[in-house]
Amino acid sequence: MVGTMAHLGRSPKERWVLATLAGVLNGIGFIDIGAMSLVANVPLLLGLRHSRTLMESAFLAGWVGVLGGLHIYGIINYGWFLLLGFSLYTGSQMVLYGILFHLLWRTRNSGMNIILPAVIWGGTEWLRTIGPLCMPASYVGNIADSDFLQPWLLLAAWIGGLGVSTLVALCQSIVFHWLAGNSGERKAASICAMGVLVLGTVGFFLQPQPEGKNLSVIGVQGGLANSQYDAAQADPAAMRDVVRTFSKLTQDAYARNPDLVVWPETAVRAPILRTPALQSQLFPSTGHRSALLAGLIETDRRGRRYNAVVSVKPGGRIQDTYRKTRLVPSAEGHLTPGESARPVEVGAALAGIMICLESVYPDMARRLVASGAEFLVVASNDAGFGRSPITHHMTNRAIVRAVETHRWLIR
Repeated sequence: MVGTMAHLGRSPKERWVLATLAGVLNGIGFIDIGAMSLVANVPLLLGLRHSRTLMESAFLAGWVGVLGGLHIYGIINYGWFLLLGFSLYTGSQMVLYGILFHLLWRTRNSGMNIILPAVIWGGTEWLRTIGPLCMPASYVGNIADSDFLQPWLLLAAWIGGLGVSTLVALCQSIVFHWLAGNSGERKAASICAMGVLVLGTVGFFLQPQPEGKNLSVIGVQGGLANSQYDAAQADPAAMRDVVRTFSKLTQDAYARNPDLVVWPETAVRAPILRTPALQSQLFPSTGHRSALLAGLIETDRRGRRYNAVVSVKPGGRIQDTYRKTRLVPSAEGHLTPGESARPVEVGAALAGIMICLESVYPDMARRLVASGAEFLVVASNDAGFGRSPITHHMTNRAIVRAVETHRWLIR
């Protein structure tokens, strides 16, 4: 089998088939079977091994990125441009992966050959966290709900999610060199595999313990599709239906006397902050003990609109407000970004708020905790994505933020 694999990818046609397979496997890893990420790029590495030119390596890897990016097809509900843009973006990062592999892999050092694909992946994934247009995709999010991989996920508390993603890429390289490497590379791959197993043992015995206060929390999710929100902007009757939905669910939550009730982002898109009658329907009254974190569209005196989460104390008094700082390109172009990420006062506690896409950036969660956040909240409204698997993947990414920061998190 090893001899056959060593020759696989010698023809251009075989290399493109392998790249296509790698793109499909990456997509499956992101949307359904996270453990598939352990081998997702093995076909690509088999093709890059025999790639003749730098440009061919770049295009092969870029094709994998484009196919992998298409896994978030639910984003099409926010426009074809956003889906195409994200797919091309992931493709551009994989182009860099292919170029670096082509330039650096031809070393005679077997140990470096094993480590190189993992280091390249870790570097390109880090690049996906930089800049105003970045939308990082991460292997650590893929494995977050795989029970048998949990010991390695828990290492995120010590080496960060990026470090765990690099370990996943190292597993790909180990399998690749077992299948197609020379005897020295296979030996080095076996040594690296033992190291990965040792790290998993460390993760199992050094499980991080979450910190923070004990709070009872109820999350409220209306599950309203984009079409219902769009109709509510044009039809007062439809808006009353939205308000009625969240009023009923929220009042039911208040009746259970939790410490905190949490809405998703932009849950009610009526001018609640300027309408006392709506506040009386939705905000906690003096008879309640619950505080509310409400996802709203806030409009300031200059007409600027924000994707905001408002902290409301019992009695309906607004205590604090967080405005989303990292907006989704194109989809949130009509909104103004907030000035800074900081913990929000909720009663006597401090909550670190991340709105939707913000939760995929590890630096944001770390900054919130460093600034005093006692627990984390991810306000998202995934009903807009329909039945696509984005919710599953984004929830996994939130799990990683909780592990990295040793904080309880509600999404």
